[in-house]
Amino acid sequence: MKKVIFPGTFDPPTLGHFDIAKRASQIFDYVYIAIGSNTLKNSPFFSLEKRVEYLKTITKTIPNIEVTTFSGVLVDFAEKLGVNAILKSLRSASDFDYENVQAQMNRHLANVETIYMVADERYRFISSSLIREIASHGKRIDAFISPEIAEDVFHGLSKQK
Repeated sequence: MKKVIFPGTFDPPTLGHFDIAKRASQIFDYVYIAIGSNTLKNSPFFSLEKRVEYLKTITKTIPNIEVTTFSGVLVDFAEKLGVNAILKSLRSASDFDYENVQAQMNRHLANVETIYMVADERYRFISSSLIREIASHGKRIDAFISPEIAEDVFHGLSKQK
């Protein structure tokens, strides 16, 4: 069985995240969307539970996707699940530069390969941080977030100001 982990903070999950997960589900037998707690990044806006809820909501019709969480080193989590591939999405060359360093480290630490999937051109400009920023100023985010969660995400983010 070909399994892959699609890791991220997903704060909040975007249409770009959903597109990558959906496309991965057509290539791999099983996709773990793994929400990590990265102590080197800023604290997430949405709680871990809320991000899990959002991802489960938007992927509920895709039977070979499982939403899960992890802390610690990603390759350790991959080994625990018996997964030897990590999926990363690329929006730009700068994404590749960052992800390539991570991929080399992951390969050094464990027998885990990194697979890159290029973001669809419709979503390349979308990022969770940009969505948080525009929603905090009262701008609608419906064009960037799955419709099932857009209203809840907007209300959560618009309260942050």
